[in-house]
Amino acid sequence: MNQVNLSYDPGVVPNKPSPSPGDTFTIEVEGLPPYKDTSRSIRNINHPRYDAFITLRRAAIGAMDGRAYYTGAVALDLTVYAPDLHKNRNIADYAAGIEDTIDGSSGVTFTYLPIIIQDDCQVANWTMRYIKAAEARYCLVVTFL
Repeated sequence: MNQVNLSYDPGVVPNKPSPSPGDTFTIEVEGLPPYKDTSRSIRNINHPRYDAFITLRRAAIGAMDGRAYYTGAVALDLTVYAPDLHKNRNIADYAAGIEDTIDGSSGVTFTYLPIIIQDDCQVANWTMRYIKAAEARYCLVVTFL
């Protein structure tokens, strides 16, 4: 089989069943989360915060441990610890960026496989908070409903 070289990593093909309702896991990442940017997709390799997108995708892939994405409703709980948020950004911008990172997407120049959910409409409950702290990091708890 010929190998295709892409300029990005589209994700992994799962080899285990989806999580079950009631399952939960926590993802902890250093730095600030990716944020929703209406002027340019966070999935664009040229986006200035693309590294945050990739970091969270890799952490989510690890947390899923080969399991297929979930097709039911999920609850997400986000805690962001940082001295400050990005200029002109609020906690909801980060929540939307996280949704764009853990679901699947395709555009003219990319296709990203779903990691945790297939689409952000599956998020039935969002809890988010920002806590001032010396170092930037965040914690995302995913509960499969």
